[in-house]
Amino acid sequence: MTEGLTLLAAIFSAIATGLAVVVTWRAPISAAKLAEALRRDGERQQQSQRQKFHVFATLMQERAQIHSDNGVRVLNLIDVVFHDSRQVREAWAELFLAFHMNPLVQHVIDERLRRLLSAIAADIGLADELRTDDLGRIYFPIVQAQEQFIKDTQRQQILRSLQDKNAAEATAPAPQNTLWPPKPD
Repeated sequence: MTEGLTLLAAIFSAIATGLAVVVTWRAPISAAKLAEALRRDGERQQQSQRQKFHVFATLMQERAQIHSDNGVRVLNLIDVVFHDSRQVREAWAELFLAFHMNPLVQHVIDERLRRLLSAIAADIGLADELRTDDLGRIYFPIVQAQEQFIKDTQRQQILRSLQDKNAAEATAPAPQNTLWPPKPD
C-alpha cells in the first residue's frame, strides 16, 4: 500500500514539475503579450485624446468664424473623433441643423456652438475649468470683420455676375443650324 502511495506521489510530483516547467516557460511570453496589448491600448487612448483636443482647440480658435476652412474641417471630423461620445455627437447634430435653418439665425448657431464646445470640454475633462462664458468669449477685431465683409461682398458680386451671365446665355436665341459647307454666293 505504501508503495502505491509512493508511486502516486511520484506521479503527481512529476505532473506538478511538468506544469511548473510549462508555466515557467509560458509566463514571460504571456507577460510580454499582455504588456504589448496594454501599451497599444494606451497609445490608442492617447491618440484619441490628442485628436479630441485638436478638434476642441481648433473649434475654439475658429469660433468667431466657424465657417472658415479649418472650422469646417474639424466639424466634419466630429462624428469620427467623438464616436464614443453621444453627448458631443448630439450637440453637433443640433448645430448642424441650425446651419440649415431658413432663414439663418445667428444667435441660435452661436448658442448651439457653445453647447457643442461645452460637451467636448466635458468629454476631454476640461468642463470644470471652463465656464459657458469662457466658451462664448470671442475676440474678433474690427479690421478682421471689415476684411471678411469685403471678401463676402466681392464673392456675392462675382456670384451675381455669374448668375446673370448664365441667365443671359439661357435666354439667348439658339444659333441657326446650317449645313456644312455653306452655300456659295
